Amino acid sequence: MKIIDIHAHVYEKIAGITEGQPMSSTAMGRVTVGNQERQLLPPSFEYSRSTGEMLIAHMDWCGIEKALLMPNPYYGYHSRYFVENILKYPDRLKGVALVDILKGEKAARELSRYYDDGILFGMKIEVNSTFQCAPETRMSDDKLTPVWDCCNQYRQPVFLHMFRTEDIEDLKFLTKNYPDIVFVICHMGADSCFGKGMPKDNYEEVLEIVKQNKNVYIDTSTVPVYFEEEYPWTSSVRIIEDCYYRVGPEKMMWASDYPGMLNHGTMQQLINLVVTGCTHIPDSHKELIMAENARRLFWNN
Repeated sequence: MKIIDIHAHVYEKIAGITEGQPMSSTAMGRVTVGNQERQLLPPSFEYSRSTGEMLIAHMDWCGIEKALLMPNPYYGYHSRYFVENILKYPDRLKGVALVDILKGEKAARELSRYYDDGILFGMKIEVNSTFQCAPETRMSDDKLTPVWDCCNQYRQPVFLHMFRTEDIEDLKFLTKNYPDIVFVICHMGADSCFGKGMPKDNYEEVLEIVKQNKNVYIDTSTVPVYFEEEYPWTSSVRIIEDCYYRVGPEKMMWASDYPGMLNHGTMQQLINLVVTGCTHIPDSHKELIMAENARRLFWNN
C-alpha cells in the first residue's frame, strides 16, 4: 500500500517557544524549556535535532513515498531548512510555510513572497504556540484578515492544530468565509477535542464540520498521546474508525507527526494504526487515507 505522510517535522536545532519560555536543543533527545530540561525525543536523536536525512531514512525504511514538512513555532522558524531539504529531495518532500500571523498585513506579504517563489506552500497554525504571547487572540479576529485573504487568493491550504472550543467556532467562520482555502484539521481535532476538560461533543462538532464542508479535511495523527495508552492503541483505532463512518475516507489523511510520536511508537506502528489496526475500513478506502487523498490535494501539479 502506498503511503504519504502529511505531517512530519524537521529542524537543524530546536529554537522555539512554549509556555511563554524559550525552548532549545541540548542532547540525547532532550531540550531545555526555560531553566528546566525535559525529554522531547527518543535518546537516539543524539543532538536533539530532526534532520531531513533522518526523515528520509525513516521513510525509506517503512516504505513512505512522500512527506509534507510541517512547521510549528514550538520548534522554531525553519523555512530556510525546509527549502534546503525540498531542493535536495524534490520528489519526496514538500514544505508548508510558517509566518507570524499576528503581524497581519506584513505576514500576508511574507506569505505572498513564499507563494510567488513556488517552493513552500500553504500555512500552519498551532494555536497554542502561535498565540501564546497574545492568548486572547481568535483566528477570526479582524487583524488576521489580510492573512486569510492571502491564502484564499492564492488558493493555499491551511493546517490547523486547535486547542480551544472557540477554535472550533472560528473554523466554522473560516470555512464559510474562505471557500478557496482547503483546511486540514491536524490530530483529529487535537486538544480542542481530546484535551483535559474539553466538552465531549467537541469531537462530534468537528466531524460535522468536516462532513458538511467540501474544503475541510482531517488527519489521523497523534491521537494515542491524548489517551496515554500503549500500542495497539485501541481507543485511537475506535476514534479513527468512527471518523471514517461519519465523514468517509475521502476526507481523511494519514500522518505520523514524526519525530515526536516516536516517543510513543515506531514509525511502522504509526502506519499500522490505520493499515492493520482499523479492521473495519476496507483496503480500497485505506488507500485513499494513506496516500491518494494527499496526492490529489498536494501533489497534483
